[in-house]
Amino acid sequence: MVGVYDLRTADPKPTAWYSCTPREAVIAAYAQSRGDWNTWNYERDYSHLVRESDRGFHCGDFSCAK
Repeated sequence: MVGVYDLRTADPKPTAWYSCTPREAVIAAYAQSRGDWNTWNYERDYSHLVRESDRGFHCGDFSCAK
């Protein structure tokens, strides 16, 4: 399970949990925060927004560790 954090809230606990890769998890969190639940198109529609750092993945205001 991958915990995704919403950096806008500064909550020390993950705002959502996903059973996929960390990269896919931040994409899902971002898409779902925008009301998009069509998981089949997440990679196509949001992959260009993902940024990778040495510690994790980021998409919009969402982040998770590697």
